Amino acid sequence: MSHARKIAAVMLLVVLSACAGTSGPSKRELILGSWQADFQGQSIVLVYSDTEVSVESFGVSFPYEWLNENQIRMDAMGQVVTSTVEFTSPDEMVQSSEQGVQTLRRVQ
Repeated sequence: MSHARKIAAVMLLVVLSACAGTSGPSKRELILGSWQADFQGQSIVLVYSDTEVSVESFGVSFPYEWLNENQIRMDAMGQVVTSTVEFTSPDEMVQSSEQGVQTLRRVQ
């Protein structure tokens, strides 16, 4: 193998290693924005900011906080709910809690 090929191979390995070590957006970043969900047959839009969730159709908002990298705690008008947050894609979020499993889709 020539010297130039060895250098090219090493450079390729460095680039591939750097790409493998780069992660995508965190859940804290992915959750931000507008999400559509169905609750008891009614479609609603939830807007997540860094610290609160707004329910557009009802004109209310409530605080939430991250407990760790996978769980949030929401205080919805006195009812505290802890949910595990997973993203099946950047545009689909699944929240699981004692109350059940809710799938939300990003509003474009």
